[in-house]
Amino acid sequence: MDKTSYPLYNALVDITQTPGGGTMNLDYLRTFREVVEAGNFSEVARKLSISQPAVSFQIQKLEHELGVRLIDRGQKGVTLTEAGKRLLRFAETVNRERETLALDINKLREEIVGDLVITASTIPGNYILPNLLSEFKALHPAVTIQAAVSDSGTVIDRIVNRAFEVGFCGIAPESRELTSFEIAQDEIVLIAFPEHPLASRDEISVTELLEEPMILREEPSGTRRTVEMQLLDAGFDIRQCRPALILDTTDSVITAVEARAGIAFVSNLAIKKSLALGLIRVVPIKGIRLIRGFFCIYRQERIVSRLLTEFLAFIRNKTA
Repeated sequence: MDKTSYPLYNALVDITQTPGGGTMNLDYLRTFREVVEAGNFSEVARKLSISQPAVSFQIQKLEHELGVRLIDRGQKGVTLTEAGKRLLRFAETVNRERETLALDINKLREEIVGDLVITASTIPGNYILPNLLSEFKALHPAVTIQAAVSDSGTVIDRIVNRAFEVGFCGIAPESRELTSFEIAQDEIVLIAFPEHPLASRDEISVTELLEEPMILREEPSGTRRTVEMQLLDAGFDIRQCRPALILDTTDSVITAVEARAGIAFVSNLAIKKSLALGLIRVVPIKGIRLIRGFFCIYRQERIVSRLLTEFLAFIRNKTA
């Protein structure tokens, strides 16, 4: 049998410990098993594409390493000694384990494995990615997934600085070093607690916001940046509003509104539970809809592993 019949053979460690403290070559052990099966040395030599003296040498080497005779040669072929019978059981066990190892490793070659560590801003990290990551994990159970959630500005910085390979955020990156594609869209809405005077209105004018305490996200937030830019395009500068609180997360902003600390602009994706429970209400603004996108961002040259390639293809397919 040619070695090319064993695709993983050269990748294995071909030694095992002998009782005498030496090493046993698995090539020799396989030759021994073939000799027992064939019953003569010449047929094994042809099968393994080696010389007959080489077959004899390998059997003698095993006998020397083990310190016992393994085979008696006669006119009717070979006869195993008691020690030879015991070694044959061992050789068959090793062969079965080798075949099992080959199957397992070939399976691992086909299976996607590894650690997937991504960075995401609040809305993608909390409301968009969990379902996508769960589905990707179900398809590839050998993958370990970890997501570091922060604000959009930090996500972009982490990708630019090569701290992470893949990120998700609410700001389209301006850097030419980054590649991006949109994964979702969302509407940013104004919310108030149910007893707030604005909460019962069908709509309000944007200038009425000047009189209200506003709960804002922190500066690097994609939500805050979108609100500021789109309202400014509509002729209103939200920076003129009176900030009641500046908070780090969307959930904390919603909780502050529920606690009657003020009104706030938040993602429509984030308020479903609070709306269903009647803890907040959406306040429409006349003539204004704040639509934003969420993006997957990465440095193309960093996407070198099969895991990252498959993950990005999965995200593209699911969000197209």
